Amino acid sequence: MPSEILGLFTTPEQYQQNQLAQARSRAFQEVQLDPFQQAALGARTAGYQFGQAVGGALGGQDPQLQRITQRQQLLGMIDPSNPDSYAQAIQAALQTGDQEAAFLLRNEMMKVRQQAQEQEMQGFKRTDYLTQRGVGMRDQGLTNRANELIGQLKNSDGTINEQVKAELLSFPQGRTAISEQAKVLPDLRRLGAAGAVEDDPFKIFAQDATIPTNVRTLATQYSNSLTKGMIDPEKVDAKVKELTDMTQRIQQFDQNQAQIKSNQALMDSYKQQGLQTSQAYLAIAQSNNSLAQQNAAFNRQMKSDEVVRKAEEKANKPLRPDLAKDEEADYTRASEARNLAVEAYDYVNSIKAGNIKFGLKDRASIAARSALGSNDPDVVARNDFERFKTRLVNESLRLNKGTQTEGDAARSIKELQGAESEVDAAKAINTLAELNARKVSDAQKSIERRRVNAGSRLPEVPIETLRFEPQTFTQQDVDAFLKNPKYPSGSIFVDPKGTRRVKP
Repeated sequence: MPSEILGLFTTPEQYQQNQLAQARSRAFQEVQLDPFQQAALGARTAGYQFGQAVGGALGGQDPQLQRITQRQQLLGMIDPSNPDSYAQAIQAALQTGDQEAAFLLRNEMMKVRQQAQEQEMQGFKRTDYLTQRGVGMRDQGLTNRANELIGQLKNSDGTINEQVKAELLSFPQGRTAISEQAKVLPDLRRLGAAGAVEDDPFKIFAQDATIPTNVRTLATQYSNSLTKGMIDPEKVDAKVKELTDMTQRIQQFDQNQAQIKSNQALMDSYKQQGLQTSQAYLAIAQSNNSLAQQNAAFNRQMKSDEVVRKAEEKANKPLRPDLAKDEEADYTRASEARNLAVEAYDYVNSIKAGNIKFGLKDRASIAARSALGSNDPDVVARNDFERFKTRLVNESLRLNKGTQTEGDAARSIKELQGAESEVDAAKAINTLAELNARKVSDAQKSIERRRVNAGSRLPEVPIETLRFEPQTFTQQDVDAFLKNPKYPSGSIFVDPKGTRRVKP
């Protein structure tokens, strides 16, 4: 540490040189200007140096020189990069009765701590800025890639392409695209169970030994909740900021406490000397009062935050294992029913567009060409439809078994199996699409009812229900739709040719 940081901390050599210069000056003023002037001045100076040497040999020492030597020892105890090292030097100064040095060291310690705190705050601000900027940025290239993959998600037989699904789940834009399409997962809460683990920023706090213990404990709780799908990914950044702010406040609290302790030691020393009314004492007391008020406000904020967190934990308490298992089954059924309903609705539109042939001659021709391995578009379309029809029948029976819609599903399946025309087939498939769409809504209601009864908060990302545009298959259906008061003016429907129209 340079001696100029604390003005009184000069070296013994500097002090002795200064004393020697003063002796020479006094001697010069006292000696008359005669031929023996220079000789007398030299004698005076030599005498001063001899006196200093004799005094030291006899055990005497200049009190000021002794204090300077002690202060140099104090400086040797300080690491300028470590504000806490000042506390030991301040204590040593108080023990030797050097109040002035203790006060100067205390002021220097406060200055160094403030600089360290400002640097730390700047570091946090940079981290926050980069985090916020990273969260806010959207890579258009990845978004385009996600849209491209969504189109490849389903195989030609209607099953999910697992390789495409895995790639979509590997980056944020892909997961968002899956959530929006609702083809594979009903929401993002279950990404971990789907084989793609969400990035866990809470581990940065939980695994850092320099972070306060209570912050690391809270970060570990958040990390576990994120893994279990109990935290909405959209709220992760807010919780990361919460941990960052909490860390900064606790570190500031600890610094304030250390400063209060150091200040109190100085104040006790002043009291012993009867200097309670001195300017230095009053300044230290005012500083302690200000720091104590800051820490009291911190404690109030911590208690308030704790109340909010406990309320959130209570609302987010995990379901019992048996209820969680039932909820998982609901999510699975909802996902399967959604996929089946969307695909069925697509086939209704495909039939209306004439892509699948139902005439007797067409079916005979297709059967013959299919036996010969033809890849004609109408052959491929009809074969795909037959495979889907089999899967639609089996899955609809399974998903509706034991429910109020089981009878409706059975009747529609019977109609589909006996359909000889485009209209009959499209109507039966449309009914099954609507029944399976209802299963998605039923699953969401089941989850909500279960959570309410268990005293848990509703899912932050609910299952997205399906709403299909009304289909008409004959002119009679169109007329009935236009007269039906259930559908107000402006309602969109699909006419028998597959064209979307607006009710006048």
